[in-house]
Amino acid sequence: MRKLLFILLLAAPCVASAYDSGELAEFNDMYRTGRYQEALDGYNKIIAAEPQNQWGYYNAGNALYRLNRIGPAVYDYAKAFLLDPRSQDIRANLDFAMRQTGQRLVPEGAPASLHYLYYFLSYMELKALALLLFWLACLAGAAAFLLDGNRWAPTAGRGALAAVGALLLTLAWLGARQSSPFFDAGVVTKAGGTLMLSGPGDNFKTYASAPEGRLVKILDTGDESYYEIGLAREGIKGWALKSDINRL
Repeated sequence: MRKLLFILLLAAPCVASAYDSGELAEFNDMYRTGRYQEALDGYNKIIAAEPQNQWGYYNAGNALYRLNRIGPAVYDYAKAFLLDPRSQDIRANLDFAMRQTGQRLVPEGAPASLHYLYYFLSYMELKALALLLFWLACLAGAAAFLLDGNRWAPTAGRGALAAVGALLLTLAWLGARQSSPFFDAGVVTKAGGTLMLSGPGDNFKTYASAPEGRLVKILDTGDESYYEIGLAREGIKGWALKSDINRL
């Protein structure tokens, strides 16, 4: 059933909201007629013009999957998910692609409903909400101070307390999201995977590898050519070429 759903979701590309509709229709026609590389080139144009357009990444992910490029497909689906975590289409295709590489979007044993709530807002939406609540708390607090003695002062005070409480909850949510596998992460996009070295340079010993499509933690970005990456499930870390990994 899951595979059938994935095939249906691959069948029809989604609309990229603000991009020129004529060009988008042309890219979608390319996709529908099996010209996946040409469609991919077009969707990448959308991404370049609108870096926050989740459907550009989603459609690019579909084209990449059709081209059997699983690592880049996982990366584009993950980018779409981080921009729009509430989309069921994006979640379904990301989960399916991750399963092809031995991973899961929802960790085994975790309630799907709690996972959905955990990612209900994107990280940028959470930051915007925190900023909004901060200013609401400031305004309500100022109003309570200025209205001291006025009959509206208690209402303003309660509003300030409510905004502060909501702000603290939002900040806690932001903190919890920093433990997400997608935070400070990347995807191995090199065909066949990437080697993990004991240090940043080809003179260091190779002792492990990360397969194509694998979501990895990026631990150190200081070297010019290498990332230090971690594989949480295996409990190992090492250095891999930056060109082999796309950072989320």
